[in-house]
Amino acid sequence: MLTSSAPIFHVTHWKAGSQWVHDVLNAAAPGRVVRPTGDVSFFAKHRVSDGEIYSPLYDAYDRFRAAVSADRPQRTFAVIRDARDTAVSWYFSLRYSHTTRDQAVKEPREVLSRLSKDDGLAMIIASHLRTAVWIQQTWLESGVKVFRYEDFRQRQYETFDELFDYCAIHLPERKRRRIIDKNSFERKTWWRFGFESWRSHLRKGQAGDWKNHFNERHKQLFKSHYGDILVRAGYETDNNW
Repeated sequence: MLTSSAPIFHVTHWKAGSQWVHDVLNAAAPGRVVRPTGDVSFFAKHRVSDGEIYSPLYDAYDRFRAAVSADRPQRTFAVIRDARDTAVSWYFSLRYSHTTRDQAVKEPREVLSRLSKDDGLAMIIASHLRTAVWIQQTWLESGVKVFRYEDFRQRQYETFDELFDYCAIHLPERKRRRIIDKNSFERKTWWRFGFESWRSHLRKGQAGDWKNHFNERHKQLFKSHYGDILVRAGYETDNNW
């Protein structure tokens, strides 16, 4: 029987609002949130406990299930994002905003600094995006509850309410609204007054921003690598975008 004390797992891929969802959960359930290392081996070292919230975890469904059995009572959900916007966000993060203290950022930044924006974005689509799309695809096929980043951006109250209900996090409506408002994208980027900042980790976050950066080459490259993932994820009705 699933109880309100069942552990909660927030799984996702990179550039899908993971810190945002983490912060909301942390504010809604203080003291319960555990930040995994990002590798499923984390669960071999940290015993899963009732009442804890693990957020965020970046991994594919099968690898996650190898660490956390589907037979264990739990509330697991995935957050995905339009992979085209994921690619654009990843490009700007690696090119400008992420710290180069991380070797996984330093090396690609050196490469991207020598490339034009069009060539750099093509590189991200063909390489870095592969793992994110793979993770996304496995969760779409898993039958586990899936939320879309775009719904959090466009209908944040309704979508976070749905998330709270799914996770059995029971709070008065006024407190829910206060937590959502305090952690909203707009609240954290108020200093920009709507202007884009390439060097900010919270650069833009706008759904559909890929249209401002993809050209025909990027579209064809994306389609050749990832097929109909956008249709399966509900972002397009066919592959003629």
